[in-house]
Amino acid sequence: MTTSGVCCGRCVSAAAANAAIRRHVAGRVVWTPEALAELDRLRALWREAVRRELTAAA
Repeated sequence: MTTSGVCCGRCVSAAAANAAIRRHVAGRVVWTPEALAELDRLRALWREAVRRELTAAA
């Protein structure tokens, strides 16, 4: 968590990030620029979580 209270992704597991992506895209038909930006942010969190978990497992 950052000092601004926004999650920095370091405390999010890959499974939790994946679940957040699934919730965000579920049933979505129209993609606004804001929704796409949020999807991009969630994907970045997921990639970081996967990278961190793979490094920890190695």
